[in-house]
Amino acid sequence: MVARPRKVLVVDDDPQVAEDHARILKTIGYPSITQTVPEDVEPHLHREPEIDLVLLDIRMPGLNGIELLHRIKLRRPDVGVVMATVLNDVEHAVKAIKGGAYNYLLKPLQRDQVERVLGSYFSNQPDSIIEDARFRPFITGHDAFREIFRRVKAFAETDVPVLVLGETGTGKEVVAQLIHALSRRSDQKYLPVSVAALPESLFESELFGHARGAFTGATQDRAGYFEEAGSGTLFLDEIGELALEQQTKLLRILQSRSYSRVGETSLRETQARLVTATNRDLAKAVQEGRFREDLYYRIASYCILLPPLRERGNDIELLARYFAHKYASQFGRSVDGFAPEALDLLRRHPFPGNVRELEGIISAAVLLEQTSRIQASSLPAALSAGTPDAASLERAKCQTILKILAECGGNQTRAAEKLGIARQTLNYLLKKYREQGWMR
Repeated sequence: MVARPRKVLVVDDDPQVAEDHARILKTIGYPSITQTVPEDVEPHLHREPEIDLVLLDIRMPGLNGIELLHRIKLRRPDVGVVMATVLNDVEHAVKAIKGGAYNYLLKPLQRDQVERVLGSYFSNQPDSIIEDARFRPFITGHDAFREIFRRVKAFAETDVPVLVLGETGTGKEVVAQLIHALSRRSDQKYLPVSVAALPESLFESELFGHARGAFTGATQDRAGYFEEAGSGTLFLDEIGELALEQQTKLLRILQSRSYSRVGETSLRETQARLVTATNRDLAKAVQEGRFREDLYYRIASYCILLPPLRERGNDIELLARYFAHKYASQFGRSVDGFAPEALDLLRRHPFPGNVRELEGIISAAVLLEQTSRIQASSLPAALSAGTPDAASLERAKCQTILKILAECGGNQTRAAEKLGIARQTLNYLLKKYREQGWMR
């Protein structure tokens, strides 16, 4: 069977710019459709299931590109996104990448850059263990995920409260987003909240809202997260960190599906679907009296347990190659693959930070590497003996950049060329390192 051409949706509020982008795509073999109204993109994606990628402008009136990116990743997780931006807005483009975009392109678009970035995206899609393309955000070849994906799909089709368990960095929020995307609520709001970040004194107000005058500083009525989520999905992360009193308040709303704002007596019904997650062993916490048994049984019936990366067989290598390809595209580097010694170090590392830790290690290695393959010398020295943290990886990048800058006499253009990264990427990194106090 001949594979169909990859189809791109071009989104830009300027009709002429959108047409210019479409012409470039046509010259490199990508059929495209243009859309100039950001609010019409989601219905367009619903009508056009064969769209594979969205080329999305960041700066648009009304619904901006960053917000639209989040909506696309929730409604159509199978669709890739590449941002289009101008030179002085690269910082937002980098934030978009953290939000799920694959890469960004500078306007006015250049044919060779478009071909390079889109070619990288489409060639960097590992085969999925199931046919449903909506699970594409979870890159894995491990058989355990067949059952995990079956559970995600089954739970998503109902309104049961789902508990997602797994170590830090295993992808719990990705699962929460997939549950939302596969549910009948996918066109409603998805609201993620880290309950561990809520001050205990404001917990009830943040979740349920408050009335004007309910306490000092309550100058107006305010809706809480349950109300803000509407008929969508409310994702409460780090639920294992809640104090017993907070657990009681959460149990009450799960039992009655109703709540009162702080300072009010009238009851309000919640329509939100609840997904919770934690990296804690809740069964053990129940035995130790740190987590309410009745709350545990209320949320644990529909449970999804994510295995740590170290137990996922060849997924370390699969993900390492994916991240190497992705960050080589983002940094404009010609890195392609790994030296055997580097792969061996990665395979033997326990990865307590799981996928998130692996991604940080590979992104730093791509930036540091001076050859066509990632060598062991570009990986953290602590990899074979201990656990590198995110700060040490960033400091390694910072030190390398400062060293190259010094060799180039402070000339940022020459330094960027020597590092093999775009000048705007170098500017962004330097700004970040100054803000962190690593440069003087």
